[in-house]
Amino acid sequence: MVFDDALFDADIERASEAGAEAARAARKRFEGGGAPRDELRLCEAEGSEGAQLPHCLKVYLPPPAGRFGMVLQVEVVGGRGQLRYVAFGVRHHPPESNAETVYGIAHRRLRG
Repeated sequence: MVFDDALFDADIERASEAGAEAARAARKRFEGGGAPRDELRLCEAEGSEGAQLPHCLKVYLPPPAGRFGMVLQVEVVGGRGQLRYVAFGVRHHPPESNAETVYGIAHRRLRG
């Protein structure tokens, strides 16, 4: 798994203490042994909030269904598949909130 330190650090800076702890623990696990297959879920190509995340997977943190999420993009490098970190954040906010979800952050980073 490949993490971009600048993106990860930016996500941690805006996270709550609980969120930052969940993200750091997941990163340590994933870098040590990869993301467990049973925790990976396919992102919808186009989500209900308008996020377009084709070729992306998500994990709920803490597992199995925590309030935080991490979006990972599947990429092929040298003929081998790998996962690349895209974003971390809250999976869903209350409907009246204008806060960006992890899916919105990932969409913005991938689509510009």
